[in-house]
Amino acid sequence: MKTKLINYIIGFILIIYYYFSIKTSYNLIVLNKGGWYFGEWIINYQDGGFKRRGLLGTLFIWINELTDIKLEHIVFAFIFLLYTVFFSLLFKLFWKEKNNLLVVMLVLLPVGFGMMVKDPNIASKKEILFFFLYLVYILCLRSKVFIKDITITFFIIIALLTHEAAFFYLPFVGLAYFMKNSGSSISKIKKILLYQFFPSVIIMLLLYKFGIDIKTENTVSFFKAHGLTLSEMGIFDYDTNFDVLGHYKGHFYDYQTYAISILLGTLAFHIYCKFNKVKINFIFLAIQIVFLLPLFYMAVDWGRWVNIFFSLLTIFIALEQKLVLSRKQEIIAFVLILFNLTWKMLLITQGFLTFPKLDDFLKKIFYFIYFKIHNLL
Repeated sequence: MKTKLINYIIGFILIIYYYFSIKTSYNLIVLNKGGWYFGEWIINYQDGGFKRRGLLGTLFIWINELTDIKLEHIVFAFIFLLYTVFFSLLFKLFWKEKNNLLVVMLVLLPVGFGMMVKDPNIASKKEILFFFLYLVYILCLRSKVFIKDITITFFIIIALLTHEAAFFYLPFVGLAYFMKNSGSSISKIKKILLYQFFPSVIIMLLLYKFGIDIKTENTVSFFKAHGLTLSEMGIFDYDTNFDVLGHYKGHFYDYQTYAISILLGTLAFHIYCKFNKVKINFIFLAIQIVFLLPLFYMAVDWGRWVNIFFSLLTIFIALEQKLVLSRKQEIIAFVLILFNLTWKMLLITQGFLTFPKLDDFLKKIFYFIYFKIHNLL
């Protein structure tokens, strides 16, 4: 298939993603004003002191006090602008590449960008800032724009103060730095440690050593004084002593199915790399997996963490070479595209869903095997 037609298809898909992202964000931020989505953006330092995730909320509160514009409108305006610039740059990233059908397959992947349609609740989350910053970095690398190491440090700190989950995806920054910059391997590794890893560790230690609870005794009254009443407190009522392991046991099968989605996502990238003769550094993958393990232990929204991983990987791999596919390879890519339309992964507890009858069948097979093994033991 001609590159120009494929690029138009990718552009059309991105427009759909943009529409769903903006629509869902408006509903969650402006209409619902829920504590799990809107609340995450308005965590701030003014209602009690330094805390995790409070940087942007502090800025939004300051704008609210300066202009009297409602907080939900300020936050939505920021998210709207962020998504608009992000998708514009993402379109630019793909448009200048000689894409093949496998790129369409990756863009539709339900564990990656495809989740924006499969489970729109992923929209309005703070990782859009991670995607945006990483995309800008990737575009700069492609354009051979020189970026000082201290500048990378600065934006990593911004990301960490926005949401500490950015720490667990640091290897993606290191991968891009290592693969796309010139110089000796030893020199690049030293700079990654000095300008990326060590500053991040320091920030994380500061957040968890000196950061106060997200909710303080002043939080509710502070928001009311700024003209805001949340429909639910959401993240502000999150119990830090929540029994995470008990939650996993209560949803044992559902969390097991995330392995299916991860496997399908991995298989899709394997086929993409094999057909395009692209190599991804194995050491990077191993380090990235090690970084992610604590996140899956601490936080129950596994779909979110899987989505961030595959979305960042899609952005990175978009820079790699694309070969002209054979007729057989195009047929395989087309089948994978159709298959991606039949399944999804949700933000939390539902790791893999397809047709209801097939879902029920898979669940019966799982428990049949599980109890057989359990009885043998």
